[in-house]
Amino acid sequence: MYDIIIIGSGPSGLFASANIKNKKILLLEKNEILGKKLLVSGSGQCNLTHSGDIKDFFNHYGQKKNYVKKILLRFSNVDLIKYFNQRGLDFIVDENGKYFPKSLKSKDLMNVLIDEIYNNNVEIMLSKKVTKISKEKDFSVYCGEKKYIAKNVVIATGGKSYPVLGTTGDGYEFAETLGHKIISTKPSLTSLNIENFNYKELAGTSFKNAKISISNKLSNIGDLLITHKGFSGPCVLDFSRYIYDGDIIYISFLNLIKEKFSNILYNKLLENPKKDIFNILKDFDFTKKFLYFILNELKINYKELACNLNKKDRNAIVDYFIEKPFKVSTVNGFDSAMVTSGGIDTFEIDSKTMQSKLVEGLFFCGEIIDVDGDTGGYNIQFAFSTAKIISDFFNGGENN
Repeated sequence: MYDIIIIGSGPSGLFASANIKNKKILLLEKNEILGKKLLVSGSGQCNLTHSGDIKDFFNHYGQKKNYVKKILLRFSNVDLIKYFNQRGLDFIVDENGKYFPKSLKSKDLMNVLIDEIYNNNVEIMLSKKVTKISKEKDFSVYCGEKKYIAKNVVIATGGKSYPVLGTTGDGYEFAETLGHKIISTKPSLTSLNIENFNYKELAGTSFKNAKISISNKLSNIGDLLITHKGFSGPCVLDFSRYIYDGDIIYISFLNLIKEKFSNILYNKLLENPKKDIFNILKDFDFTKKFLYFILNELKINYKELACNLNKKDRNAIVDYFIEKPFKVSTVNGFDSAMVTSGGIDTFEIDSKTMQSKLVEGLFFCGEIIDVDGDTGGYNIQFAFSTAKIISDFFNGGENN
């Protein structure tokens, strides 16, 4: 009989195992090693959180702001960095505010957690795929024919992203069997493939502060990248939770409203009548290759003088740069998505303890919950914060 069985050794499962004290704990992992997903996160560098006030985090979780803030305020980015600092790990912050281990090696962060787990005398079983969970008085956790009994179970199996690492959605089935509602899952933090995409020669071209939208109410601003098949970059990745195959998206290569760009362009044309349209548009910091391509698309001679540019062509330029429609052929799938959108309904999980409101002794943490954050360390922060809340519950409210 175990006090707690923790299923999964992703960021949240590891952090819960490292922080629950004085309990008989069994950690079950279906892979042959611990922390496979954490080891490869951030291309092996592990962007574990973001800089700034924790209140700045709340708007980086889509429509889950109110649920997430209760959790992050309990264990913030400052708390997380302090936790690892106290255990000898130093960090660097890049120009975008992302925190990485100073060594840029995720294994160094993993080693801190593994040391804590061993200090806690956690029993670890690798290559143990959980096939079923049931509950009568206590929980029965099955790995094939083998059964393990526990008073409490923590499901930390992750979502469906990167199934090659073992995150194949098993936890959703366990939760559903125990009575929980699963919000429909889809890939998030992933790139878009565009129908009849003819920008292949522009692959690698990037834009600062571009804008993507799917309606007048739903949009996102950030760095945009052209790929061989469509669009990527933080602007798209953070917005992909809202996009489905077949959607029409609108790309603004400049973060300006149409009327303002139209006025700016018109005034530039008036002020520089003998300047060609190519050099006028260069003032907006577009690459030469991109401008040549777009003007060719619009059938406008790049040497056309400002004084000769007619209203129709001027309006065509404004429409193209500010509100260019594209049809999404496919949103890239779970194989390349960094995180899963959807999961266990947050209305059924108590944010004060991360315990199920339906089944006493059942806890959830990390990506399995219907919360997905933007790129930049927000998802790993959420994973660690939910795990810390669970450990505080079992430690009698300690905040160590």
